[in-house]
Amino acid sequence: MVRITRRRALVDILAMSGVAVAGCARNPVTGRRELMLVSEEDEIAMGREAHPQILSAFGSYKDKPVQGFMDDMGQDIVKISHRSGMEFTFTVLDNPVVNAFAVPGGYVYFNRGIMAYFNDEAQFAGVLGHEIGHITARHSAAQISKQQLAQLGLGLGTIFSETFQRYSELLSLGASVMFLKFSRDDERQADQLGVQYSSKIGYDAMEMSRFFGTLSRLTPRESQALPEWQSTHPDPGNRTQTTARLAEKIQSEHRDRKYIRGRNDYLEMIDGLVYGDDPKNGYVEKGVFYHPDLKFQFPVPKGWRVANQPEEVRLYPDDQRVLHIFTIEPGRNPRDAAARFSTQNQIYVAQYEDISIRGLRAFKTLGEIQSQPPLAVLSHFIMLDKLVFAFHGISAPFDLDSYDTTFDRTATGFQRLTDPARINVELSRVRLRSAPRTQSLRDTLNGFDVPEERLKELAVLNGMELGDRVEPGLRIKVID
Repeated sequence: MVRITRRRALVDILAMSGVAVAGCARNPVTGRRELMLVSEEDEIAMGREAHPQILSAFGSYKDKPVQGFMDDMGQDIVKISHRSGMEFTFTVLDNPVVNAFAVPGGYVYFNRGIMAYFNDEAQFAGVLGHEIGHITARHSAAQISKQQLAQLGLGLGTIFSETFQRYSELLSLGASVMFLKFSRDDERQADQLGVQYSSKIGYDAMEMSRFFGTLSRLTPRESQALPEWQSTHPDPGNRTQTTARLAEKIQSEHRDRKYIRGRNDYLEMIDGLVYGDDPKNGYVEKGVFYHPDLKFQFPVPKGWRVANQPEEVRLYPDDQRVLHIFTIEPGRNPRDAAARFSTQNQIYVAQYEDISIRGLRAFKTLGEIQSQPPLAVLSHFIMLDKLVFAFHGISAPFDLDSYDTTFDRTATGFQRLTDPARINVELSRVRLRSAPRTQSLRDTLNGFDVPEERLKELAVLNGMELGDRVEPGLRIKVID
């Protein structure tokens, strides 16, 4: 009898299953060989495919100095990294969520939301080095390899949240790779690389530790469905203290080097940065979603989260059992849009009817996506000013009875926005003020007429405590 090794059996299973076998590959950071089903060419192809999808979904932040700053520093880090020959692309996204992420193939993204919370160039460099580290150590490729094995029933876990697995048919590659979840070991190694890389290009990596302290004080916004830093970058344990020790060790070994913070230069660069939601793209206030440009509004179910993207709005509850998608559908009228949608997504329509919503012509359908497992879809198509807006409530068939009323209530609450106060909403921006005298941060903010309910928020934004001593001339961030 021919003896078959476990590795040979695994390769045979992968080959029979149509999965490309890259076999073992040497990790660029550790030098160790590891099982890798994703080749470097595959990584680059994934990133190249995902990048335009991510830009389409979230948009780049239209500020050349900010974009240029990220690219310049990113390229400096790449030169001294473990994959210096690889081409990297760096982008600041026009998204208010406090997060940064990396996509296989050399694509790194910072949301403008996280930009507001950095207080110097050194903090920026540490986190940028961390994200580059995920790519140089091939963490994303390794996680995707594990997912491929899991899909073969080999029980190695998953990298995507349960919600986004369930609705994977409706997600692009770009959206999926945003939700990669790294292991604590991956995070520990990326932290080490962030300290190492930022130190090598001359920045004080102690500031990376201080920024992790700032992140630990942030509370994710209830209305936000996109992942915050904490959910995609699990704390490997004592992250703040560990990175401080690593930075201290490097600096003690290189006492001849000068490590910079770059506080004032960084703050001057982000003076005027958009903070929070851009109201022209839609915003949520007191349980209602308003869109000033397209002049519509609809209610948000109590306790549900909202992911407002350029092409659609996604709503779902904390248990992530269902998803409600709001978007614009092509079509001459609601019936035409419904026909196009069902054909494009291979939906078997079981029920349909012409309806009226707040005096607007509408069409309602109930159908099923022929997937494994199947998905129920309750859709409302509504005509407003020559556009067809649509709500798609998606769930497992057995969950629909529990959520159809909520889907209906949201869709039938859609109406034209006419309130000038909701239409003429201005952007919030980060602005700089100089401390006038020696006093506490609390007294300084009070002198800037910051409302009491926003004092803690501003303290976190500045990476300080309200009782901290502020010296005259120190630049302080406020929200205008």
